[in-house]
Amino acid sequence: MRFLIDQTFPHATCQQLIAEGHDAVHVRDRGVADRPDPEVSAIALAESRALVTENVKDFARERGVVVVCVLKSRLPAQGMHVHLAELLDEWARANPEPYIGLHRP
Repeated sequence: MRFLIDQTFPHATCQQLIAEGHDAVHVRDRGVADRPDPEVSAIALAESRALVTENVKDFARERGVVVVCVLKSRLPAQGMHVHLAELLDEWARANPEPYIGLHRP
């Protein structure tokens, strides 16, 4: 699956996902870290990526984008990138063709 990882999550998550066979980039890689949410969504939409974010409230309004909502509080602080990648890999395998809208793995 193609993922765009939001700035609230570690960049190292991308490498973990790539090791699992996914195509993952971080918002920093696309130059939209600290940019308004619509700009981040536009990148996800243009690149057909599922946007992984903790910011459910703001991204819930976006249209045409697969948004995967993960709360950092549910992930261990140590090795967060590994645990997040495992969670996303499991979700991607269960949802190979996810619907547009919000998902909560």
